[in-house]
Amino acid sequence: PEMHGYVVDPKLGRSEAESAERTGRHIGVDLRRVPVDRDRFFELWPRTVWHLESDGWHASVAGLLALAEQCRADGVKVLLTGEGSDELFGGYKWQASTIRLWQQSWLRRLFRSKAAQDRKYARLRRAPFRNSVGRGSPSDRNIVQTKLFDRLDGVSPDGDRAFLASCFYDLYSHLQDLLHRHDRLSMAASVELRVPFLENRLIDFAMHLPRRHKYRNRTGKWLLKKVAERYLPRENIYAAKNGFEMSHAFSAGTQGLLHGGFLRDAMKWSASELDDLIDMARAEEPSRLRLVGMEMLLRLYMGGETTEKLTEALHAESAAPSR
Repeated sequence: PEMHGYVVDPKLGRSEAESAERTGRHIGVDLRRVPVDRDRFFELWPRTVWHLESDGWHASVAGLLALAEQCRADGVKVLLTGEGSDELFGGYKWQASTIRLWQQSWLRRLFRSKAAQDRKYARLRRAPFRNSVGRGSPSDRNIVQTKLFDRLDGVSPDGDRAFLASCFYDLYSHLQDLLHRHDRLSMAASVELRVPFLENRLIDFAMHLPRRHKYRNRTGKWLLKKVAERYLPRENIYAAKNGFEMSHAFSAGTQGLLHGGFLRDAMKWSASELDDLIDMARAEEPSRLRLVGMEMLLRLYMGGETTEKLTEALHAESAAPSR
């Protein structure tokens, strides 16, 4: 059947459109760019908050909704996506960093006492691997991470054991969030996302692979990339992983929306506390996305504001002098 692909093309910051087009040409698939400029971002951001019923804390959600709406406009009903490949085949940087947690030079092993080694093992066992937010909350470390690590008893060395446990954990946690978010945004445009990597037999195959087939020579998804060499441009296969980036410039200047808003009243912040939080949102994109997103969520669901009115407010705040 005739197929074509899509790539989000942000007009601020970095875009992977050229690399995606290189892949499309290599395999003979037409690729369509979905441009997102700042005006389009301000239009989409409040609507992603509405559809997700959360603060929409990642700027990429606007790009995902733009892509889904372009598919609907083109008459596309179903999209194939790559979710699950990083979790199953070890593609995340924090999974690789887990191995380093457990590494110890031969010199340290030689001179460290057995009691000291046992203490280090016990400490690491309580938080055996890193994840997308670091090393998890205390309850998360004590309950889920340790149990996963213990269930892989028999896998050695311990760094491999922790690495595989982190892959399982990401299937349980990180992937769950991705699938939920992406499903909501695609279905907002009546487009169904299908995930070939999450086919049962492929999951079973990947979960039984040893670490060396997932991470080797400082390369994540090693086995998957070796297979991809037969079909895709090598420079794309081994390019540095960047995730779905949307520049911080898209949301810059919107922190003023917090002045006199619903979030301040709900949290009972003092004027000085609000000023501190606005300063933090001005300096840090994750804080800005989360705080402004929460403000929009409250205005939509408690204040009855429309997404169109919030788009106008975002434009006004971004154009206003810094305060």
